[in-house]
Amino acid sequence: NGFPRPSRRAFRRAHRRGAMDRAGFLKWLGAAIGGRLTLGARPASPAPIPVAVSELPERRLGRTGVTLPILGLGGWHLGDAGSERAAGELVETALAEGIRFFDNAESYHAGTSERWLGAALAALGARAQAFLMTKTYDLAHRSRDSAARHLEGGLQRLRTDHLDLWQLHSVRSVEDVDRAFRRGGAMEYIVDAQRQGVVRFTGVTGHRDPAANLRALYYWDQGIRFDTMQMPLNPIDHHQRSFERQVLPELVKRDIGVLAMKTSSDGRLLRSRVCTAAECHRYAWSLPTAIAVVGMERPTLVRENARHAREFSPLTDPERRALLDRVAPQASLRLEPYKLGEY
Repeated sequence: NGFPRPSRRAFRRAHRRGAMDRAGFLKWLGAAIGGRLTLGARPASPAPIPVAVSELPERRLGRTGVTLPILGLGGWHLGDAGSERAAGELVETALAEGIRFFDNAESYHAGTSERWLGAALAALGARAQAFLMTKTYDLAHRSRDSAARHLEGGLQRLRTDHLDLWQLHSVRSVEDVDRAFRRGGAMEYIVDAQRQGVVRFTGVTGHRDPAANLRALYYWDQGIRFDTMQMPLNPIDHHQRSFERQVLPELVKRDIGVLAMKTSSDGRLLRSRVCTAAECHRYAWSLPTAIAVVGMERPTLVRENARHAREFSPLTDPERRALLDRVAPQASLRLEPYKLGEY
């Protein structure tokens, strides 16, 4: 990621000792970047910040107390936009439509999604308007050191001096969660970054096995607190290895902010004509979720989904039952291959 290795080692040593406060971190980070990036600053001549067409409905993000629009822009599909310019147009459209939550991860397109998002927000001078989230992922180790590398790189690629939300990415199993939450694990570092003020809020994501997400909640109950959880919520999930039925009630009990993802199972429910995009979104928003994070690689999709958000009304009990009964015969894990470990 371009950081001088001696500085990186010094950074990790300081954090292991708990000796680096926020000011020290930012001083270190600025020196490590070597003047190539002015953190938190706008470009010399930023483009005008888009004015939202109209407000989107907002909800509280769990115990954080922050309120945000119910639609968020998915980070993987930002990297599918095709070019940095196209990604910039996508971000500009999202802001114009009232979207403020921007999902990302260091593993999306080998960091390209983070770079394009950072460049777009900088060009628009819109960092302050965005609620910026990214994730750290290292299945082999789940260590403090790997999380530190990802934070360093993510801040640089996103052109920011802090994250609004940093999440442990894609927990796979009980054993995987145990590695991440052990002493010296990635979650220890994520919590430390929050204490230092470099990260406002923390979370956990998982789309494979509800048991892994529940294991993370075991550690939450032991005092390793995080603020959000991101997981699949869609009409098919209700019928198989269900995050909705197994995990969602536990999040509500603890007032942890719920981020719905794979609301259409990455488009499979649409391509298979199981249900429409509007039905998928309405289903997710009718649950006790804060935000539906939706993949949108074209501005037309952003505008369409923002319209769904503005027109949202909760499903009635009969409407919900009718939708679930209609899709039940088509429930198959081939429509949710992420639960099979295919990615």
